[in-house]
Amino acid sequence: MKRRRPSDARSVALMVLRSLEDETTFLQFKLDQVVKQAGLDGRDRRLAWNLVLGTARWLGHLDAQIEPYLRKRRLDQLEPDVLMILRLATFQLRFMDRIPEHAIVNSSVVLAKAFVGPRATGFVNGLLRNMIRHPKDVSFSNGADGIARRYGHPAWLVEQYLELMPLDAVVKRCQLNNEPAPLTIRICHQDIDAVVQALMDEGATVNRCTVAPDGFYLVDHPDPFGSLSFKNKQWAVQDEASQLVVDLLDVQPEHTVWDACAAPGGKARYIRDRLAGTGRLLATDINEDKVTALGQTIAGPGVTVKRHDAADPLHQTFDRVLLDAPCTALGLIRRHPEIRWRRQPSDVTDRTQYQSRLLDNASDHVSKGGIMVYSVCSDIPDEGQLLIDAFIARRPEFELVPPAPDSATGPLTTGGMIRFDPNQLNCDGFFGARLRRKTD
Repeated sequence: MKRRRPSDARSVALMVLRSLEDETTFLQFKLDQVVKQAGLDGRDRRLAWNLVLGTARWLGHLDAQIEPYLRKRRLDQLEPDVLMILRLATFQLRFMDRIPEHAIVNSSVVLAKAFVGPRATGFVNGLLRNMIRHPKDVSFSNGADGIARRYGHPAWLVEQYLELMPLDAVVKRCQLNNEPAPLTIRICHQDIDAVVQALMDEGATVNRCTVAPDGFYLVDHPDPFGSLSFKNKQWAVQDEASQLVVDLLDVQPEHTVWDACAAPGGKARYIRDRLAGTGRLLATDINEDKVTALGQTIAGPGVTVKRHDAADPLHQTFDRVLLDAPCTALGLIRRHPEIRWRRQPSDVTDRTQYQSRLLDNASDHVSKGGIMVYSVCSDIPDEGQLLIDAFIARRPEFELVPPAPDSATGPLTTGGMIRFDPNQLNCDGFFGARLRRKTD
């Protein structure tokens, strides 16, 4: 594998996609880093962005398109950079029809020579020209494997979806996972109308979220994170499902609250705003670097931030406890398409064992009559309903309870639990459960 400094959009995309299976960073963060190193202008930056996210989203579909042209080879026999160059080229041929075919082939050959060596150029050139001259119809079945290949998902994840919802909803979910996620914000100022007007004056279109009372979709803002409204902290980026998890907690003035896995701080900041300086919020996280950033994000009256492992006791109780547990993050695929390729069924099992430990410990810190909300950014049943059912069975002093009658989450809740469905709310895939410690 050759290493070189990227200098154009396609070489940047290839460099970033080398990190597809790197668990330590999201592709978007890696892309920002490599784009800065390459010094790309706005047009090339957008092209690199589209190439990286598009290829990551449609990876399985692209492989299905490449396979018929390999003859006696298999995909796993190709050098990693050669395979990724072919995926990038196939994505452009199938989904970016404004780029001339000859330009796609030529740029792919240049990439192969630069990143692999002259020996790879003939193979890449020949396969792509064959793909253009002799297009082949690739058929897909209606089973899990066919849906997975058609929409670029691992088959095991499609099987999970099929256990959750009917076939047409599974197809819709897979299609949605391959679309850009909305920029959803929470308005942090009491005068919501004034902030909406300020955003519109800055050139944005602002649409209210389906359910979250403080949530809005920000559309076509020319520079959202450079805007005066953002710098003045009038709004924060927060998905609608994430906002509704806090609504489920039903924080009231004077409450004592523990946010057990608080980083990066979106929910903790919302809790702080709802307390309005009258109660106490303890926000903890196990990661020291994240705790430092968390303290800067949510600083305010009555707020304490410290490093703490949520599996360890605190020796105090709270009116409200939020356990937004570490999870597979399979509900965030629309924002981070690489997640689907980084997870295996065994990851679900590993996460649920840890989540159960955290849940048992967090529950010990709920006052009698107090509320604990368990949430994960995944709507896979093992991390949600099945885990909560097992918790209730072993901890009978807790019961599932619906939210308050005036809560925004009320209509979404079934038996004290909510599966936030992207097909319905245009949000991330989340799960939330509202549990009360009995008083007797």
